Amino acid sequence: MVLAIDVGNTNIVIGCFKDEEILFNERVSTNHNATDLEYAIQIKNILEIHNIDVNEIEGAIMSSVVPAVTTSMKEAVEKLTNLTPIIVGPGLKTGLRILTDNPAQLGSDLVVDAVAGINFYPTPQIIIDMGT
Repeated sequence: MVLAIDVGNTNIVIGCFKDEEILFNERVSTNHNATDLEYAIQIKNILEIHNIDVNEIEGAIMSSVVPAVTTSMKEAVEKLTNLTPIIVGPGLKTGLRILTDNPAQLGSDLVVDAVAGINFYPTPQIIIDMGT
């Protein structure tokens, strides 16, 4: 089972999937001042609500467009699961050829959208992300 987290400016989406099945998908408010412990408690509570034992989590992946929250959330995942999450960002092999002047400026949420899109639908595609 994999814990997946998308940190956005307004909301953080937290979900788990096993094989091809999405087990849950929940939203919490992004709090720029929350500590790693506060985020760990939120994740723990969500897992408990969905009857998921934290020990069943075998991996974690995280996308964030909020640098101020990235470290706290990463540390929260580590504290709760004893796993270091994969952080989507420059240097991560996604299979995409990103043709932009500065690939580091491309939001990791858009990279994740594109990877998911090409895994589920034929190309070419138009992907619209309606974040904040």
